[in-house]
Formats: sequence, structure tokens, C-alpha cells
Amino acid sequence: MTVYLLSVIFLCQCTERIDIEVDSSYSRLVVEGCISTDTLQHSVRLTVSGDYFYNQPAPYVSDAIVTISDGDSTIVLSESQDQPGTYLTRSDYYGIPGKTYKLVISHVDIDKDGVLEEYTASSELRPVNELDSIHLEPLTGDFFNIIQILVFALDPPVKDYYAFRVLKNRILITDTLYELVVQDDIFFNGNYIYGAPSQFLDQNEEEEVIRPGDTITFEINGITEEYYNFILETQSEISFQTPLFSGPPANIRSNISNGAIGFFAAYSVARCSVIYSGNKKTRL
Repeated sequence: MTVYLLSVIFLCQCTERIDIEVDSSYSRLVVEGCISTDTLQHSVRLTVSGDYFYNQPAPYVSDAIVTISDGDSTIVLSESQDQPGTYLTRSDYYGIPGKTYKLVISHVDIDKDGVLEEYTASSELRPVNELDSIHLEPLTGDFFNIIQILVFALDPPVKDYYAFRVLKNRILITDTLYELVVQDDIFFNGNYIYGAPSQFLDQNEEEEVIRPGDTITFEINGITEEYYNFILETQSEISFQTPLFSGPPANIRSNISNGAIGFFAAYSVARCSVIYSGNKKTRL
């Protein structure tokens, strides 16, 4: 016992604070942009990466030339006056399924070496079938109280990748990349989907609580495999990591050229809504 106590005391006294210096990294262009089949003002956000412990908002990139081409025509985006670094399409712009959209960013000098750079990205706009209907089904238990969204739709007989979003009274609930649900069609490819659970709303979370009379809209996006992998990798990196069993952090794969990070996505949109009336299901 004496030897054990002496060992513990010795180990406790052999502690020393170590300050690890993290070197500064070179600056990179960060791109957040997408277009969809919705007719609206789409945006591309340009910022510059910072050091790991940089606790200020990411610097935005102004005065860039940003264009989007669909193979037949090219549009030039305008920088927002209210949000510098955000470049906008016209309000009547929309994507067409089957086309590949190319983003070009030029007239920027991210590394400040006096030489202007150009960055490109491309994304195919995949189609998505319309939804037949959705149902809301309450599920309760000792440790949970949720409402699941059941989807009824036909899945085409080709390999597809989807992203799911939920709106309550026209307000997006799943408004962060971490909350975005993505899925491939490996379990139902080419078949009719009879009420597959596709989203779960936690009734203990205020923003997800559904009350009678609320309109719930389920949105499905037809996305590319590349964007599907980007979302999964992003969610993995920002989720809780167990130090002993997790791999080392790594840069997430990007579809932006020239060493930039981020993603430019094109996707199609289909929606279906219901009005919640307690345990009953009312279809629109």
C-alpha cells in the first residue's frame, strides 16, 4: 500500500503544462453556392479561410467576377450591396434537370501575391420524382417523443441520392448542414415507397414542436453522389469525436478547383405538405 501511494504521488507531481503552438496556414478561397429548380435569387458566398483559433468572422471576398453556365448560356452574378462577398443571380433564375452547371470565379487574389486567380466547379442537376403524399405519425416512448414523416413516392430505377428538408409554416426547420438528412436509394431503387420514415421531429425541441393547424412541408432534393459524400464528410467532421477511436481531422473533399474548399451544388426540388391535426392526418 505504501508503494502504491508513493507511486500515485510521484505521478501527480510529474505534470507540466505544455503550450502547443499551431502554425498559421495559408489562405484559401471558401465557396458556398448552389442552384436549384426553384425560381428564385440563388447565391454564391465567397470568403477566405482563417487560422484554427481565429475568432473573427471569415473575411469576405469582394469585386470578384462570378459566372454560371449551363452549356448553352452564361449569366454574371451581381455582388449584394447588403452582404458583401455574396453574389446573386437574377430573381427569375432556375436550374433545369439534366444540365450540368459550371461555376467560374475569377479576378481574385486570395494568396495576395499580385497574380489574379481563377476557380471553377461543376455540378450536374439531377432530376427528382414528385412526391405523392406524406403522413405525420406521432411516436412516444419512455425516452422519446417524436413525430415521424412518412413518405409515399415512386423511386426511379436508377441510382439516386437525396437530401431531405422540413419546413414548418414555411420556415425551414432543418436550416443547418448538420441537420440535413441525406440518403441513397440502395434499399428501394426502382420501387414504390410505401410510407418510409424519412424525418423525425423531436417534440422536446421547441423549434420542432408541431401543433394542430401547423402546415408541415417535406422537401426532397435530387443531389449528386459527390454532394452526398460532401455532406456526410462535413457532418462527420463537426460531430462529436472520441479521441481514442476517431481518425485524425482531415480536409473535406471539395469540387472547387485550384485548392479552394467548399462546394458548389446543383439539385432539383420536389415538395409535399400536410396540415397537422393531432393524431389525425389531413392531406393538402
